Amino acid sequence: MNYLIDNTRYVLGYNDKGEEVDNFQVHKVVEKIIFEIDRVCRKNNIDYALAFGSALGLYNYQGFIPWDDDGDIAINYFDYDRFVEALKKDLSDEFTFDCEKVNKRYNPLIPAFKIRYKASYIKEKNRFTLPDRTKDRGIFVDVCLFMGVPESVRKHKRTFIKSKLLMPFYVFFDAFCHLNPYLIRKSLRKYERKIAVKYKDSNRVSQTVIIPFQELPKKFVENLSFPKNVIYPFKEYDFLGKKIFSFNNVEEFCRLRYGEKALKKIDESGKVIDPFKEKNKSGGHMSVINIYK
Repeated sequence: MNYLIDNTRYVLGYNDKGEEVDNFQVHKVVEKIIFEIDRVCRKNNIDYALAFGSALGLYNYQGFIPWDDDGDIAINYFDYDRFVEALKKDLSDEFTFDCEKVNKRYNPLIPAFKIRYKASYIKEKNRFTLPDRTKDRGIFVDVCLFMGVPESVRKHKRTFIKSKLLMPFYVFFDAFCHLNPYLIRKSLRKYERKIAVKYKDSNRVSQTVIIPFQELPKKFVENLSFPKNVIYPFKEYDFLGKKIFSFNNVEEFCRLRYGEKALKKIDESGKVIDPFKEKNKSGGHMSVINIYK
């Protein structure tokens, strides 16, 4: 396999002194978190996969998308409790994690876990309208839950109705009133469990249905879910010089999720062609980034 090489420096944000923080600095931290998740999962026999933008970075660059500012991991919905216990027991003191199991204010409308590097600090751009109430504020990797979903797009789209209807109320109580929307969160988790059990043997899988934003871009609607054999079983790939797990067919996942135009191209001479004509040089999630060591 040939991979793209992009050694361009991209500014992803600024620290509290006003100094630029670039992709090389951030990626070193995200790399540490991913390798730590790999270690913990291998030790506890928990399957995981690089997902979403991290899967695209794996396929195109054998590493990170150069201007990306976080990492994405997927685990199976039914491994949630085991993953919590593994993190409590084996996660290195350099890192911390947050999820609803350990923080009753954790927002159910964002990915199920955030694994953070302690010796860092970030301020996220969406911190008011979608606060996650996490206990720590370091650079992070998101861990999302993958589950079986309805096999038709129409029925799958209908599964988002509950979270979409409840989201404004959750944000109102949490962000504006600074109250704990306990009953809303409990209702969403109960609904999530119901769908996961009902479609456990479905031939289509996707991120948990209580994340309400995943169908918004038009290009994603037709591929809200993925064939089960594209996702499972997870398998190893080369990533930053190490063996890291991702989806069974990471190329097909990226094609379905992001479209053919997002994939690297190989010309007749074997040269790798960059699919991105314009790079996002501003990062995505963070407005302040401090890295202390």
